[in-house]
Amino acid sequence: MESTSSFSFTLLLLLSNSITLCLCTSIFNSTTDKHALISFKNFITSDPTAALTTNWSNDTSVCDWIGVSCGMKHRRVTALNLSGYDLAGTLTPHLGNLTFLRYLDLSFNNFTGFLPFELSKLHRLKVMNAGANSFTGELPTWLGSLPQVEQLILSNNSFSGRIPSSFFNNSKLQVLSMSFNLLVGNIPKEIGSSSSLKIIKLGYNQLSGNIPEEIGNLSSLEIIYLQNNTLSGSIPRGIFNMSTMREIIIQNNSLTGSLPSDMCNNMPKLNKLSLWSNQLSGEIPPNIWKCRELELLALSVNHFNGKIPKEIGSLSNLRYLYLGMNDFGGKVPSEIGNISRLEILSIASASLSGDIPSSIFNISSLTLLNFENNSLSGSIPTFCNLPELRSLYLGNNKLTAFGPVLLLHYIQSFGENYV
Repeated sequence: MESTSSFSFTLLLLLSNSITLCLCTSIFNSTTDKHALISFKNFITSDPTAALTTNWSNDTSVCDWIGVSCGMKHRRVTALNLSGYDLAGTLTPHLGNLTFLRYLDLSFNNFTGFLPFELSKLHRLKVMNAGANSFTGELPTWLGSLPQVEQLILSNNSFSGRIPSSFFNNSKLQVLSMSFNLLVGNIPKEIGSSSSLKIIKLGYNQLSGNIPEEIGNLSSLEIIYLQNNTLSGSIPRGIFNMSTMREIIIQNNSLTGSLPSDMCNNMPKLNKLSLWSNQLSGEIPPNIWKCRELELLALSVNHFNGKIPKEIGSLSNLRYLYLGMNDFGGKVPSEIGNISRLEILSIASASLSGDIPSSIFNISSLTLLNFENNSLSGSIPTFCNLPELRSLYLGNNKLTAFGPVLLLHYIQSFGENYV
């Protein structure tokens, strides 16, 4: 009996010690999180909305602080969302002690300086959004060592240097957004190894060289923005062979080559295609009609030739069509008049001849119509059916007469055709 009692007492003592140890560990870890956040607050030099000044109090749990979320079980900080508070300052290295952090959003503030190396300890982090700040320095290579990151958003800052190839060691990365920075050099070919990538935004930088062919390996890619760089070479064919693709924005570069003749065979979801201001040539593929979801088609300021395919008239969802400053020649396809949702039609300086199809003047949704600097002839049909029209550019053509309805505020847009 005495032996049983002794055993029970020993077991109770062990359980008590275990509970005490867990409790102490939990309290210690919570204290660690609190110290990290207090350090973050101390690095803030401007808090115009007083969000942290008035709310982050030592007298309350960090889980009740504005912008802070905790896990239900261990009450550890799992999310820090301070987007849009106009905070200014630098980031404390102690943020790296928030080891349970999964979501970090500091976007739309005025943070400066570098991203501290200590953030590399956030191995549970899934979302890192430091966009729309004033961070500087080269992109840290350690960002590629965060194994769980799915979204890496660093756009609208002043990051410089090259894109580290280490970024693409992470097979879970889905969103990479680094537009509006000062990045230089090539896009690493290793980008094709991030098999989960859905969104790539690298526009408005100083990137050069070719677009890596390896991007064509990204079978889940939906959006690619590479505009306003100095990229050269041809667009990898694989980009036009992705059934998941929704938006291709690669305007204002120095790209050459032509569009594949079967480019719309495998892109049923393509919604935006903007390639204006490059050095692309060849004809617009007749199978363009297979991209039935297109709302934006912008191919202006290139060297496209041949005739404008009448198949464009089958793009019933098209709202914005820009084809000007190319070498097309031929007539304006009357089938364009079938695009009932069209709002902007701009085909200036494209060596077009013949009449302007009367069907175009029946598109009631048109707000802008631009055919200036061509060799169009004949008379202009009435535009009674264009109630939304705000801008009309028909100057420098061979048009001879106007229809019976001519609103006074359009006159300046007719240029030399006004008679």
